[in-house]
Amino acid sequence: MSKKQSQQPGWGKILDAWIPPEDAGDPIGCVATSFTFSPVLFEEECLGRFLQLETDATEDGAAYLVEREEKLSQIYAAALVDQHHARGVRSLRWDLLPARLPRGILHAKVSLLLWSRCARLIVASANLTEDGYRRNQEVFGTLDYFDGSGVPLPALDEIVAFLREAVRYANPVAGTDNPVIAKWNGFLDRVSATTRNWGAAESLRGLNTPRAFAVLTGPERPSAFATLRERWPDSGPPDSAFVVSPFFDPPEAPNEPAKQLWTLLKQRGDACVEFQVTAEEVPGEKAILLHAPKTVLDAEPSSRSGTGTIINRLKLEDRRPLHAKCLWLQNDRLVLHMIGSSNFTSAGTGVGQAKNLEANLAYAVSQQNKEATKALVNAWLPAEGIPDDLEIRWLPRRDEGEDSALANLPPLPKEFDQAIYGCDKQQCGFVEFTFNGAPPAGWTLFAEDDREPFLQENAWQAQDSPTQLRLLWKRDRAPSGFRVSWAAAEGCAWWPVNVLSSDALPTPAELRNLPLEVLIEILTSAKPLHQALLRWLRRQKDGQRQDDSPILDPHKRVDTSAFLLQRTRRVSDALTGLRHRLERSFTTEQSLAWRLRGPVGVMAFAQAISKEARSEQERCFLLAELCLELARVKPQTLPSSLAANRVRTALREVAQEIRATISPDALANFPALAAYTKAAFEEVVK
Repeated sequence: MSKKQSQQPGWGKILDAWIPPEDAGDPIGCVATSFTFSPVLFEEECLGRFLQLETDATEDGAAYLVEREEKLSQIYAAALVDQHHARGVRSLRWDLLPARLPRGILHAKVSLLLWSRCARLIVASANLTEDGYRRNQEVFGTLDYFDGSGVPLPALDEIVAFLREAVRYANPVAGTDNPVIAKWNGFLDRVSATTRNWGAAESLRGLNTPRAFAVLTGPERPSAFATLRERWPDSGPPDSAFVVSPFFDPPEAPNEPAKQLWTLLKQRGDACVEFQVTAEEVPGEKAILLHAPKTVLDAEPSSRSGTGTIINRLKLEDRRPLHAKCLWLQNDRLVLHMIGSSNFTSAGTGVGQAKNLEANLAYAVSQQNKEATKALVNAWLPAEGIPDDLEIRWLPRRDEGEDSALANLPPLPKEFDQAIYGCDKQQCGFVEFTFNGAPPAGWTLFAEDDREPFLQENAWQAQDSPTQLRLLWKRDRAPSGFRVSWAAAEGCAWWPVNVLSSDALPTPAELRNLPLEVLIEILTSAKPLHQALLRWLRRQKDGQRQDDSPILDPHKRVDTSAFLLQRTRRVSDALTGLRHRLERSFTTEQSLAWRLRGPVGVMAFAQAISKEARSEQERCFLLAELCLELARVKPQTLPSSLAANRVRTALREVAQEIRATISPDALANFPALAAYTKAAFEEVVK
């Protein structure tokens, strides 16, 4: 939206909703759903704000990659997208799950963000695309949960249950195990457990305080109208309704949503429904084209007096297509404003044969609360009447599901179940495919944009058509997915690849096998990893010394790096920095794995010592010092972080791995050093 609009009450930028509120704490994870989808927008813009990345993907190159890898490796992130749009090259640091509904589509736009001291629920009309987040006229609402927030927990619980239901459609065969879905549900478990004391367990009885609740539809759920009828928090029904929608049922079909809307209103006395739609004037004629079907007029009860249907034109900025979906209900005591993903269609409102998975948020408040009512009014789109001298013509827009080029591509057949990237004990990458029966005849897999096949039907059959097939992956970068074609298909489906653990992903080239000097510099620097590493990379590129200033002191011109005492002092400083990193709280298992086994973690430091030690004695001594530092770690814990015992167990496991690299005979000729090393490891065990 424009800068002027963004400053108006009730208006804002949806990307700003991904920025953590003040004192939100460390990021833990997020999940999102969308119909159409841009992996680039989700990864660079949404996750970038959620993680507060300081670098830019288009300008900072290696520094962005390093910062992204470090921060993404410590959280859980996933997107559940309708099967027609769950595709595209991406980082495997986050999961992409296709929702394969047999009828209808996944149309909900929900994002659930969790930090250590705050959770944010975003319900929107906007898809996770450039158009949705930057161009279209959209609507969204947020609910923030934190200690003492008082926001109703039932709304969050309903959305969490809906997300569990929605992810089931990512499993093509019901009842089979899917570890990627298990990760999704595990995150939702954590959200539920963490937020139990952050909101109100029950909605307030009075309406002076705004009430919020979810309105959700799907194959096994009631319609939006049924939910609104049940949840309408007043003894008297509404007498007025206002509808904003870019899409409607086709003009040749009876308008069932309009009929259902009239059943919500009071059945005696005056009642009114107003449709606020986009329109365009006909050049050279006194006529206007309304982007709605004429059937919205036909739904009005003909047997009643005092009813009316009004059509008004929305006043929107040029070049901002309408994509918002809103419904307003009111009587003289109450107003209710519903926003979200439901178009005013049979599939969108859940009254048709095919029911979409849709998510909406309804805000209800007493008319006596002037401030809250004004806030809801401010969030409504402006409209104006249509001059009486204009001829009205009806031209509904095509539904977004039909208007998408990707919607015409074939969905992935259910026989293609899971594609998982992993790494074996020899650090060799592989992709493991799971099949449910025999796929359509003549199928072929192509890795991303490759032209050469990666796997074909005859090769699979030659191995007796296994349910699971593991193939080596010999490239540095793990694949985002595979294009799938078969004899009867027009175009290619997309089979997303996910990982069970981020540990399996190959280390980026910029972080691979960092020298000991670099690790020392990073661990002794007060700057974030990406800044310290970027400084070193620039020096490597420019061929400069570590210190660009001239060396005037003759004593400093002497290279003392080979002296055990000098090296020990420098390593000791790095070990202290490493210990401080390990004492910060761990919000996820991923963050623990990154600091222990990541490219600047404990094991990387131990490997660099082993590789660059001047002697076996120096190697053993420095590794013993490293393990002693691990024993001194005092893990900090927060209510939402890993327990201290879990961290200590992981530290002991790493120390034992390091101890196993030292041969008992290595220090046979150095009894004093052998005794010190033995005592050090005994201390670690304690």
